[in-house]
Amino acid sequence: MTAVLLIDDHAMFREALVMALEDALPDVTIHPAASGQEALDVLDRHAAIRSVIMDFYLPDVAGADLLKRLRQRRAQLRVLVLSASLDPEDQRRAMDAGAHGFMNKSASCQELAAALLAIGDAPAQAMHTGSVSGVAGAAQDEAALLRALTPRQGEVLRLMCDGLRNREISEQLNMTEKTVKTHVSAILGTLGVPNRTQATLVARRGGVFGKPL
Repeated sequence: MTAVLLIDDHAMFREALVMALEDALPDVTIHPAASGQEALDVLDRHAAIRSVIMDFYLPDVAGADLLKRLRQRRAQLRVLVLSASLDPEDQRRAMDAGAHGFMNKSASCQELAAALLAIGDAPAQAMHTGSVSGVAGAAQDEAALLRALTPRQGEVLRLMCDGLRNREISEQLNMTEKTVKTHVSAILGTLGVPNRTQATLVARRGGVFGKPL
C-alpha cells in the first residue's frame, strides 16, 4: 500500500484525518477528495492508489454507487467505509457493494490505520461479508478465541490495543521484555493471526477489549 484515496465532504474532518494518517503511516501518501466525482478523477490520475477510505454519504454520489464505480475502474482497490452512521443497513449495503470494512467515525486514528493495514493484507474473501449477521457471527467466533487467552495474555493484549510496544508493556506489567515477546507470540498463535495489528482488530471486533469495530 503506497497511496490511499480519502473521500469526505467535510473539509475540517478531512484535513485533520489527512494529517493524522500521514503521522500514523509515514510511508503512505494520502490523496484527499471532497466528493464522489473528485474521487474518481483523483483515482484516474494516481496509479499508485491501492486503498480507499470513504464516507458513505456524499453530496453528489450515493455511497454504494460510488463503491461500485471505484472498483469498476480499479478492481483491486481495497475499500474501507468510514461513516457516522450506526444503521446496520448502511453496513450491509456497503459490504454488498464491495467494501472490505466498515468503521464508525468515533474510532481513533490508530484504529483506522490498523484497519487500513488489515484490509490491505487480507484477501478479499476473508474480509468481505454480505450481511450484518455474518459480521455478528465472526465477532462471536473472535470473542470465543479471546476467552481462550490466559489472564496474563489478556492483560498484554489489552495494552497492545492501547498502542503500547513491548518495552512499554514490560514496564506496565513489571515483567521482562523477553517475557512480553513470549506472551505476544502466544496471543498471535491462539488468535490465528500473523501480527499485532490483526490481533488488535480481533480484540476490538470480538468486543472484549474496547468498542467493537
